Order: sequence, then C-alpha cells, then structure tokens
Amino acid sequence: MLQVLSSESAQAILGTLKSEPRTASEIAKSVDQSVQNVSYHLERLCEADLITPIETWYSEKGREMTVYALATEQLIVQFHDSTD
Repeated sequence: MLQVLSSESAQAILGTLKSEPRTASEIAKSVDQSVQNVSYHLERLCEADLITPIETWYSEKGREMTVYALATEQLIVQFHDSTD
C-alpha cells in the first residue's frame, strides 16, 4: 500500500476523489495527465483497496465508464515496535 501511495500521480488522484466520485477521464482532466496513466494508477489504487468502483455511467456515445470513489475517508498507518 505504501508503495502505491509513494506515487505523486496516485496522491493527486486520491486528492481529486476526495471531493466526489469521478470517471477516469474526469480524473485525468483534473490532474492534467493522460487517461492511460490515470487508468494504470486507478488499477493499482483499487488493488490496494484505497479506491473502489461504485457504479457505471454511459457516455453519449454509449461507452461504459466506471465511476471511482475513495474506499475510506481515513487511512491510519501504525508501526509496531518489535519488542512489544
């Protein structure tokens, strides 16, 4: 999970999704990156359970568009001392 979060692109995507759920193309426009790059990071963020697809929208041309949202509003990372 920390490896996924180390990417500035992934962080920007999460920041975009904080305000409202969006499609990959909406996210790409918001973070000024290609849809291909955003899609790569969306896949990694989904695998890490940081975001989740919540529904499917259809474009005017009839194409399916997945809508993504944050999986949680808070993420707490806690490191334990090996002597505990």
